[in-house]
Amino acid sequence: MPKLVRKISFGGKLLEKQAWKVSVGRVVSATLLLLLLTLLLSRPPPSERLRVKGSPQRQVLIWTQQRAGSTLTSQLLTALSCSFVTMEPLRRHAAEGSSLLSDILRCRFSQRMNYFREWVTGPQANDLRVKAICEVYPSLCEDPAYTEAVCRAACANVVKVATAELGVATPLLQDPSLQVKVIHLVRDPRALLASRYEVELGKIISKVDGTFFTPEDKNATTVCRRYRQDLAAARSLRRQYPHRYMLVRYEDLALDPLRQVRALYAFVDLPYTVRVAHAVAKHTLGLFVYYYQVDPYSTFKNSTATVFEWRTRLAFEEVERVQEECADILQAYGYHSYHSRLQYDDPRTSPLLSLTPEMWSPETTSSSSD
Repeated sequence: MPKLVRKISFGGKLLEKQAWKVSVGRVVSATLLLLLLTLLLSRPPPSERLRVKGSPQRQVLIWTQQRAGSTLTSQLLTALSCSFVTMEPLRRHAAEGSSLLSDILRCRFSQRMNYFREWVTGPQANDLRVKAICEVYPSLCEDPAYTEAVCRAACANVVKVATAELGVATPLLQDPSLQVKVIHLVRDPRALLASRYEVELGKIISKVDGTFFTPEDKNATTVCRRYRQDLAAARSLRRQYPHRYMLVRYEDLALDPLRQVRALYAFVDLPYTVRVAHAVAKHTLGLFVYYYQVDPYSTFKNSTATVFEWRTRLAFEEVERVQEECADILQAYGYHSYHSRLQYDDPRTSPLLSLTPEMWSPETTSSSSD
């Protein structure tokens, strides 16, 4: 009996030792896998490295309005390591319009020294890699030569505009020396206004200039006037440049990000890579939802679960007012109007309708300016 006990005890130690080896093996394997994934995502594939000399740079304008999902769209479209990004250049330089955008798309920062200093040191999230280097080595960016070189070497030069009407983009598409493509991002005006109201409640710190949205920014009449201006320009661009204009609804992007982001990359002729797929998952699956809970500007959210959250925050009376002001806009972009409180409160009635080409014909939508 004592020997049997000793054997059993000894066998138990062997099992413990084997279990420990298995546990360590799993940890090592997981660590190696993590390192491999990190290397895979940190080292850009050939399609993401500096573009080959002579190959055309993709020039992309993301044209939208504030609180329409442009930050998420911009981050997903610039997930490639070879992208160069400029955010909101017309916010403080509206008068310079398409002329400033033309210089940015041509990487001519030396022609805009006052703007370039803002680009490097301002609060806008312009190309973060360049800005980070400029913070460490300020003398490197006293002259725009470095930034211009990085810009010209990029596979895509992406500029986001949210504070000017879409017609400002027309001269850029007419310029034969540029090959600009326009991604026109829209969002349900009821959702856009609900998001701006939320800003005023103090859930978002401030705008870049230190103020919240103005009363005009939160006025349905003003907002829908801007929608109409953009809609008129969109019809013209779509007719004249069908292969260089793309309409994207934020709701479609949020509900089916994989398909929509693939379509975006195909439109601008960029590869949909592992890095891009990783960015889509990180920003839309809710893996980092904590950041969204503490910062509504965060793009880390479960996009399918939050896309229609505005219905829980906007009273039906306010919805009616917006619908009265924006009936033609809702129809044009394929958004359902609610005609009763019961219908509005029913979660089964989606605000989103199918967007068909017929909705873009001049006969079906008003083109009035007020």
